[in-house]
Amino acid sequence: MKLKLNKKGAMLVAGVMSLTALPTLASSNGLLGLNLTQVVTTADVSELTTSLGLPDVPVVDSILKMDNEILIQGGEIKVLRELIEKVGGLVTHELPLVGGIGVRVSDLQLAILQKLPSSLIKITKNDAVFTSSALDHCSVYGSHVVDLTANKIRWNLYNAKDMHANAEEMTFTWPERLDNVRSVTFNGRLVYWSLFGRQNGELTLDANALKRYANLDAYESATVEVSFTRYGADNYNQGDFSMDVEFAQGCDRSLVKGYDTQANSEDSNSYYVNNIGADELHDNGITGKDVTVAVIDSGLWAAHSALNKNTANRSRISAAYDALEDTEVKISNMTDENSHGTHITGIIANSDRAVVDGQMRSYYQGVAPDANLVVVKAFYEDGHSTYLDALRALQYIADNHEALNIRVVNLSFGAPPRSNYWDDPINQAVMALWEQDVVVVTSAGNTGPSAMTIGVPANVPYIISVGAISDNYTQDNPNDDTLLSFSSQGPTHEAFIKPDMVAPGGHMFSLANEDMYVPSKFPQYMVGKDRFIMSGTSQASGVVSGVVALMLQNDPSLSANDVKCRLMSSTTMAQVNGKLAYSPFQQGSGSVNAVKAVESSESGCANNGMDIAADLSGEQHYMGAARKDENGNYYIKGFEFEVWEEAFMWDEAFMWDEAFMWDEAFMWDEAFMWDEAFMWDEAFMWDEAFMWDEAHMNQENFMLQE
Repeated sequence: MKLKLNKKGAMLVAGVMSLTALPTLASSNGLLGLNLTQVVTTADVSELTTSLGLPDVPVVDSILKMDNEILIQGGEIKVLRELIEKVGGLVTHELPLVGGIGVRVSDLQLAILQKLPSSLIKITKNDAVFTSSALDHCSVYGSHVVDLTANKIRWNLYNAKDMHANAEEMTFTWPERLDNVRSVTFNGRLVYWSLFGRQNGELTLDANALKRYANLDAYESATVEVSFTRYGADNYNQGDFSMDVEFAQGCDRSLVKGYDTQANSEDSNSYYVNNIGADELHDNGITGKDVTVAVIDSGLWAAHSALNKNTANRSRISAAYDALEDTEVKISNMTDENSHGTHITGIIANSDRAVVDGQMRSYYQGVAPDANLVVVKAFYEDGHSTYLDALRALQYIADNHEALNIRVVNLSFGAPPRSNYWDDPINQAVMALWEQDVVVVTSAGNTGPSAMTIGVPANVPYIISVGAISDNYTQDNPNDDTLLSFSSQGPTHEAFIKPDMVAPGGHMFSLANEDMYVPSKFPQYMVGKDRFIMSGTSQASGVVSGVVALMLQNDPSLSANDVKCRLMSSTTMAQVNGKLAYSPFQQGSGSVNAVKAVESSESGCANNGMDIAADLSGEQHYMGAARKDENGNYYIKGFEFEVWEEAFMWDEAFMWDEAFMWDEAFMWDEAFMWDEAFMWDEAFMWDEAFMWDEAHMNQENFMLQE
């Protein structure tokens, strides 16, 4: 972005040009013995450029070309401001929650800052953050069944980002009685054809078959059509068919198995309320009353009565803040151009009664229909934001959580991990909130099913990270619920077991209107005038945030660690024949159960052996309990499990002990520098004794989580 030299810019120029020259520093090494305050007060900008070996470029030229947005941490806000004023940059965000400021600087100004010793300041690029728990710079919606005909089935896809999305693998399943797949087309282009192929109800197309035609340009839609050798597809339920797609760009994929509304236009179909037992709690007066939940997302359809009023028809939105514009807004003026924020908030707190088979029920469509709400808008129409704006939203929660009595904050967004959890600024912010006893609930991400796909901030060990399951289109039968393939999986790069738990996230009915960005692309998923069907770990996170509100109404004295302990100890792990249906890296401690969580009296079973204050200060960091064997498989020492792919029963809850202590320390050497594709490799393998080879020398203090 090019900036005009306005009055403020002219003042910056004048200030920089009037700086008094001081003795020249020999080099950047001359700064090593100085603190940031001393650097700011003893050197002018010309001396810095000279001493740091940078070209002598007029500062006025730099001010006109401030194209770099960064976060700077490392000192008092006042001193950081003075530093930026000295080099001629522009301060855009004040973020004391993470001890930093957001700034806009030119290439030269950035070079000056980057040349300063790392002991003085830390610089973080203002990377993108996305709703829907997206963990990359592309997002594809769809794969709900659109049409079933005699021998064909069709899905729609939509690329919701301004970049290409190239399919490199597609997998289909179907009832075997339909025999084999005859053809697959992508936007009418043939990508597969077979006259005599035998697939036995499953077909996977690789990159060689797809590379020519299975590509989506920015904001492009596509129809995928599969034809079968036998007729009768229209005699099956749509949930009997599935499609999964992997993209070369690692796109976030909001894809679910099949599609079936299970409801007419009059039914609410808030099956997740029944699925987790919240309906029973509603009937007993547990509705989230007097508990405030903050939602940082794309905004809110604040005019909708089921959102702005509780079950007693009383206003319940305490505050509304636009982090994009850095301004408090009138509650009635809060908007949501995307729909994501409205959809998530509706899952949490919709105050309308549930309607089933045309009959109004005693329970409600939202998990916590009487919860108070704080709305924080931090995402644009297309669902993207930036680190700086997300941090500003989190700063607002930190500044106002006591005054507004914010007990829970829902974060249904994500970014790729590019550092250890403790070095990421968003993670630092949510850790600081957790330390203040604000319960942070976040989506695990939609980039599964591969391991190590948990993103930021879901990779923070302290907070509650949620994966997604579906009722498998059988509302009345919880015993065949399935893990959704897109749900991100652990372990994290620091070997923590994530997600912490799973919750309903498939074909979720909630509020939106047809003029919003996502519903306008998929009008076929509108039900009535104000409900829309979406799927994702974002929705699952909203379910758990609602459950937390129910727990805090029942016992307002609970700490954040108490909430996490009771949630995880009351979950139910998916099992088949006494074996786990999914590994803990897929389902965490199991499926959330609202009744058991509210009734639980457990304590002292979450985040044991970890000191969040020491973690935030840099005195101590932690590693989890995951291991990697010689075959590249992840496991947990002392806990054997076997993964099944068949249907499963939700059995009794498995209690997480989190009891793995390690006093030895290590450091990441240059062989394990973070980049966008960081993965554990063979040289970074855990052995049975938790031993590291001699190449990994101790520099910082780390502890294995216990």
